[in-house]
Amino acid sequence: MFLTVAALAKSKSKYVLVRMKSAAETGYCFNVRRLRVQEKLVLLRYDPIAKQRVLFIEKKKIRSI
Repeated sequence: MFLTVAALAKSKSKYVLVRMKSAAETGYCFNVRRLRVQEKLVLLRYDPIAKQRVLFIEKKKIRSI
């Protein structure tokens, strides 16, 4: 039984967990899952500190899923 390097290599995960931070600079943030090949996310969501819908911008990759 011969094992090659290709058989031992781990495949890349399909998803990435990223942190979304409020553009209103309230400090509110949440985590969301996105596809690895997708561009950086920008979402319009409700910010409970600002009490209105604001843009959330992807700031940091947390981990692979």
